[in-house]
Amino acid sequence: MKRNKDSAGFTLLEVMVALAILSVGLVSLFQLFSGSLRSAKVSADYTKAVIGAQKKMDEILGCLYVEDFEKMHRAGDFGTEEGEDLLEGYRWEVTDEDYPVPELEEEWNEHHHSEEKKFLLKKITMRVMWQSGMNDKKLELVTLKMLYKKNE
Repeated sequence: MKRNKDSAGFTLLEVMVALAILSVGLVSLFQLFSGSLRSAKVSADYTKAVIGAQKKMDEILGCLYVEDFEKMHRAGDFGTEEGEDLLEGYRWEVTDEDYPVPELEEEWNEHHHSEEKKFLLKKITMRVMWQSGMNDKKLELVTLKMLYKKNE
């Protein structure tokens, strides 16, 4: 079919091609947007976990004595205390192990001979766990803490 030189407008084929190009562009844009929303959700989840872990770690680091440290809770759920609504669904646990420093112990023995050591160095691991979709997520903070034995 021949086109008249005076006729203005687009053919049906031109309109369909333009719509196809536009739809491919929009689908790509929506995929980028949904991907960035997923990334923002993951980032928010990890930020909440860090906030909760830091809160519990601060409680531990505020402890000076071995005896008080041993009385502390080792696991629990967030969201049970005032101001923890943000962390509902997150769980935490603390593990510790003695962290021997041979040089430090040698120096203590050299200066204090038979006297019992009045401090203990602990490696403390704080884990925060939560469910994200179908996956279990976990964050760990690890630090060293010097604890002292109470004078009896």
